[in-house]
Amino acid sequence: VQEHGVGRSYLIEHSAGSGKSNSIAWIAYRLASLHNEDNDAIFDTVIVVTNRVVLDSQLQDTINSFDHTPGLVEAIDDKKRSRGLVDAINDKKRIIICTIQKFLFAKKDMEKFRGRKFAVIIDEAHQGQNGESAKSLRRSLIDIGIAIKEYAEEAGIEEEEVDLTDEYINAVIGQGHHENQSFFAFTATPKGQTLESFGTVVG
Repeated sequence: VQEHGVGRSYLIEHSAGSGKSNSIAWIAYRLASLHNEDNDAIFDTVIVVTNRVVLDSQLQDTINSFDHTPGLVEAIDDKKRSRGLVDAINDKKRIIICTIQKFLFAKKDMEKFRGRKFAVIIDEAHQGQNGESAKSLRRSLIDIGIAIKEYAEEAGIEEEEVDLTDEYINAVIGQGHHENQSFFAFTATPKGQTLESFGTVVG
């Protein structure tokens, strides 16, 4: 990440029950404190996402147990509605822990991000990464300025002509990889789709 910056995906093979919560916590803190040669933070926010319906208390406790500045970590548990996720991201919290389902309901209230960079750590990458929640996650965190520019170039139109109220255009803009997002996906059993989504081609 130090070498390549933002925009790549990384697949981490890690079996459950072998200190995975510690590994996720460690990488979250490392990514939150990572700076480039100009001493600028590489990521504005690190989001730890779990596919469980209720936030994993073990994961939450492990991340909170690491020595950190108060207010650095925000957990969006079942007591907090999707508004809590929206506020945490809009308020530029450094590390956020939440379930992936929260993004389905949160995306409509999020700011249109320009210049913001996100690291997304995914616990159990093979579960539900192609569903609507996963698409909502990617789409809601895109740098809208870059996305509009790329779409306009592809469509051969001016940037001002891109209609963000059009659902089809929004769907196209939200697809694929985005230069302001890096994914760190944990799984013990990488399936074909998981490798395709998060793996790195070597050779």
